[in-house]
Amino acid sequence: MWKEIETELLVAREASNLIHRRPSFVKLVVGLYALSLFDLENGRVMRASYLPVRFVDDLLDGDTKFKSNLLHYAEELKDNIIRNSLTKTGVERQLKYAIDNLESRAKSGDNPRGDFVKSINSIIFDYHRAKERRVLTLSEVEDYYKTAFDPVINITLMATDSSIRSKDIPALSYGQGRVYSIRDIITDWQRGIINVPKEVLDECKLSSSSSSVEVGNNPIFKRWTNISLQETKPDLINTQKFLKELNEKQTFLVCNSLISPMIKFIDKYY
Repeated sequence: MWKEIETELLVAREASNLIHRRPSFVKLVVGLYALSLFDLENGRVMRASYLPVRFVDDLLDGDTKFKSNLLHYAEELKDNIIRNSLTKTGVERQLKYAIDNLESRAKSGDNPRGDFVKSINSIIFDYHRAKERRVLTLSEVEDYYKTAFDPVINITLMATDSSIRSKDIPALSYGQGRVYSIRDIITDWQRGIINVPKEVLDECKLSSSSSSVEVGNNPIFKRWTNISLQETKPDLINTQKFLKELNEKQTFLVCNSLISPMIKFIDKYY
């Protein structure tokens, strides 16, 4: 019982910190707590899974202050996950609680510890490519979406005791990648996160050193975003239908909380 109480206290502090640095995330935090209305333990595991990874992501993005070496912190955390040595910090103890619970309910083929490692590796990859303003090819960008979102989706589905995994709903990964990349183009570009493929930049006669305004106003870029979103929308709708027919209410609600805003974004802007 003490582990549950400690985890909830750590989670509450992390949730408060997230709202403080990102006020727009209030609705997300409320949603994380609302999951406990379906199942108290599932909700707790979800919060203990999401909030520490969100912290690491914000840390390496520069959205929160940190006195120590950012990259060293992320690498050490990843190594501690691999070694199952998560005891030092509140973030580590939250992750330990989440991983222990997810491993106890893992099905054949599940690897929650590996998914957390992959998720942090993706954050570290973003940190490095932002420093270099690295440009990826179209195939590399699509692979990146899968690498970045599949582990998080797997963790989410395991936390909700779902019968499916990311491989069953691939559109949720590449859909988030495509929609968020277009939605956040200005912020990402200024940070050095270039999700516009090399082939598109070459056709636009632009480069990673071009301004975000030049990119956003380029008609070839606009055409590419339109095509990308038009191709993605039917896949999201089909995924939504599949999830409804799955007859797993919690799985549908959690996944649809991601799908529905993406469809609304596509409809509103394109």
